[in-house]
Amino acid sequence: MSSEEVDLSQIRGDWDFHARYVTNAMEQTLKRQNKLWKALKKASKKKGQVPVDSLLMEDFSEACRQTRALTDDFWLLAETQGSAKKTKKKAKKKAKKKTKKKAAKKTARKKKGGSK
Repeated sequence: MSSEEVDLSQIRGDWDFHARYVTNAMEQTLKRQNKLWKALKKASKKKGQVPVDSLLMEDFSEACRQTRALTDDFWLLAETQGSAKKTKKKAKKKAKKKTKKKAAKKTARKKKGGSK
C-alpha cells in the first residue's frame, strides 16, 4: 500500500458492488498471469527454466504487480466494511436512545396528566 492515508469516505456507492468489482478484477488478472506463465514455460529452451529477458516476461511481471495492487484493495475493503459496521451500530444505539427518551417523556406526560 502507499504510505499516504486513504480517505475511505471517497469510496462511493455500495460496498458489495466494490467487493464484487475487486474480486472480478483479481480473477481476470490471475487468469492472465497463468496464461502468461504457461506461455513462458512453453517458450523455454531448457527444461525447468523460463526466458527471463523477453517481452513475455515483462508482461508476466506486470500481471504480478497488478495482482499485488489488488490484494491491497482487498485490505482497503476490509477496513471499509469494518467502519461501515461500526457506523450502523452507532446509528442503532442512537435510535434506541431516542426511543427510550420518547417513551420516558410520554410516561412523564401521562403521570402529570393523571395527577390533575
